[in-house]
This record gives sequence, C-alpha cells and structure tokens, in this order.
Amino acid sequence: MSYSLTILEEHRAALDQSVFSCRGLEGAAYLLCGRSVTANETRLLVREVIPVSQEHYLVRRPNRLSIDSSSYSAIAKRARATDASIIFVHGHPSGPPDYSEQDDLEEPKLLEFFTSRVSGAPHGSLVLTPRKLENGRMWKQDRWSQLDRIRVIGNRFRFFDFLPDEIPLPDFFDRQVRAFGPDIQRLLRRLHIGVVGLGGTGSPTVEQLVRLGVGIISVFDGGTFESSNATRTYGSSIINDGVNKADLSSAHVANIEMGTIVNGYTSHITDEATARHLRECDIVFSCTDKQAPRGILVQLALQYLIPVIDMGVKIDAPDNIIRGIDGRVTTILPGEACLFCRERISASGIQLESLSPEEQRTRADEGYAPQLETAEPAVIAFTTAVASQAVSELLNRLTGFMGSERNSSEVLMSFVHSEIRRNRTPPVQGCVCTQRDLWGCGDQRDFLGLFWPEAITNIDLVAQS
Repeated sequence: MSYSLTILEEHRAALDQSVFSCRGLEGAAYLLCGRSVTANETRLLVREVIPVSQEHYLVRRPNRLSIDSSSYSAIAKRARATDASIIFVHGHPSGPPDYSEQDDLEEPKLLEFFTSRVSGAPHGSLVLTPRKLENGRMWKQDRWSQLDRIRVIGNRFRFFDFLPDEIPLPDFFDRQVRAFGPDIQRLLRRLHIGVVGLGGTGSPTVEQLVRLGVGIISVFDGGTFESSNATRTYGSSIINDGVNKADLSSAHVANIEMGTIVNGYTSHITDEATARHLRECDIVFSCTDKQAPRGILVQLALQYLIPVIDMGVKIDAPDNIIRGIDGRVTTILPGEACLFCRERISASGIQLESLSPEEQRTRADEGYAPQLETAEPAVIAFTTAVASQAVSELLNRLTGFMGSERNSSEVLMSFVHSEIRRNRTPPVQGCVCTQRDLWGCGDQRDFLGLFWPEAITNIDLVAQS
C-alpha cells in the first residue's frame, strides 16, 4: 500500500505561514485530512490547516520544539468527530532537510496517541524547510511507511515524489525534452490521467497524452463505436462498427507502443463501480457531451481534490450553413467556479437525460428539450483543436510556460472569428462548489454523496448535496 497527500495551494501557503510564523524558530501545525482508499493507494486529502497556538508552545527554539499536550488532545477530539486522519507538521528553519534523531524519538509517541484516539485512520507527519516540502511519513501498525507523493493543486499542479526515478528516458522523447526539460518528461511518466468520453474530443486527448509520454491512462466510455464516428476518432476505421469505445481506445494505445499503460473501462461513469476508479487518477479530462457524468466529475474535483479539465465543442450550422463554431475548456477544482456556476450544466438538464428514450422524444416533440432532438454536428479539425487546447492547459499547470500572470480557469474559442478569450469567473454564492465542507472529504458511506442504483437515473443531488 502506498501513501500520498494532496493539498490545495491555499492550504499550502497557510501551512508555511503557520510553521514559520516566528523567523528562525521551529513551529508546527496539524493537517486534518479526508481519505481516499483504493486497492494500491491511500490518499490523504487536506481539509484544514490548524496552527499550533502560541500559548501551546512549551519550548520553541531554532532546533527544538515542545508542545503542550492540550494542543494535540484537542486536535484528536476534532479528528475523531469526523474520522479524519491527522498529519503533524513541523519546520526546520535552518535544516536539516529530513527528520532529526529527536523527531525519530518523539514522533512515534505522538502518532500512537493519535492512533489511540482516532483508531482505524492512518496518521503521519511532514517536515518542512522554508518554501519546501522535504519529507513525509505515515505511522501504521507500529512502524513508518514513506509518503510516496505530495500533490499541490491550484494555479499550478505540482507533484513531489520521494521515490527515485532512475529509468532512462527513451530517445523518442528528445524533442519534448528540448522544450520542457527531463524533469517534466519524468513527471509525465509518473502521472495517471483519466479520460471520460472517447469521441471527438476524448480520442485526440488520449492520442496526445500517449505521445507526450503519460505513464498511465484510464479511459472510460460505455458506448459503442459507429461508422460515423470514424471521421473524428483516432485509431479507428469504419470496420470497427459495434466495438466498445474504451476497448477500441485501449487497443490503439497498445499499438502505439510508447510505454503507456492503459486501463479501459467499458461502462459509463454513471455506474458506481466504474466511477470509483476515477479516484486512482491524478487529473481527469472530461470529454463527455452528457450533463450527468459532468455533474459527477464536479463532485469528484471537490471531494477528492482531483482537477478536472472539461471541454466542449458546438457547431451552429442551421441548413448546413455555418453560423458559429465555438470551443470551451474549463478547469474545475476547489475555489473555482464549477460547471453549475457557469450554467454549462444544470439539475434540469441532468433530469432530462434521465428520462427514457420515449419520454425524451415526447419532450423534444413538445419543444421542452431541444438539446435532445438530434445529434450535433462534429468536425475533426475543431474537436482536435479543442482537445489540443485542453492538453495545453494541463502542460501550463505543470510547467507554467504561459507565464505567472496566467490564472484563468476557462478558455473560450471562436473559430469563425479566430478569437480566444479567457476568464476566471468567481463561484456563485450557494452553489455546491462553495460548500467547503465537501472539499477533500474523500470516501463517504455514499460515494460522492450520491444515490447510486445500477446506473444513475436521477442525480439532482449533484447540484444540491
């Protein structure tokens, strides 16, 4: 079992401020964390940063720290109330950049205390030097386990891995290494990225992620390929009619032979067992044209701190005359306006999708559901361009190549007018994405706080829970 920790940029900044509040002196704070437990990984999801109060320091020196027991007793009580994991964080203002002998002596006692108060939850510690996360470890069954990865999510996506990556980079990545350097190429190899929907935007997204060198890609689509999809689906041909899209994508990735591991899921993410695999991803691309799965992905971004990059293309061509071709790329994470805020999806739209085909046709005939009437136009040049913009957004979040001032969360593309606009719309007060108690809550009795029958038929709760 590997352990990792995910923290938002705002919490990371608060942590530095708390631990190094007195220049040159050691300081400490606690992280209360939700959890995501999958077959191979336990993720700690930071929900709250709690500084050690000044009055609780018994000793605070450049190389020594002692804290009153009332401090960690109160933290244990708060953690027990929500079954949260506790990460004890302390700083070494002038080094060493690792745990000291005194840390090794004292921390097991503290972690045993937390374990006795909040049993069944893993607890751990972090050591910081100014502006750097130096190391982390988890205490479980009377021994330490290395914290393998720390993710810092915000304007930039930063990944700190504590296991060495000594595998040489293949020569065929040379041109990319010349652009971004070897460290980014190694990071891409260590990422696990999900792609939901494998049509006009999902297919080129997978294609580009593979050729960038992403290590693991999980593809999700319960639909079957139709010959009309061949005009915009990479790695397909008209003879693939009737093949599941995830199987088709998986086979194509394997044929490229660039080292990417692909996991294919042949059900829609409205199936709970399928959706649970999204927790294994570091980042998810939303390439579906349905509102219900988009609502699920909004909740995933909030509750599991997994960034979602959502995209869409719309061609307005009444009577086969193009009036407009528009693309959109929206990055969803806590603190940013979600798809409900932006009115890209709605509870009523999700409800319409839940109707039977017969009910949908009746509503469409009556003019109550025009978006369900016919298949939308799609052209490979525009679907691929939007996918490329989405992948570029990922690369910017990883590298910052677009500049430090670039902080937009949505890109709007008008192909007819050759325009690209950006925005960072604030969340709408009262929207689900403003409910901070959901941020990083992780695994619950009901996955994502939703009711999951064999397939979700009505998920109004996505917008209201």
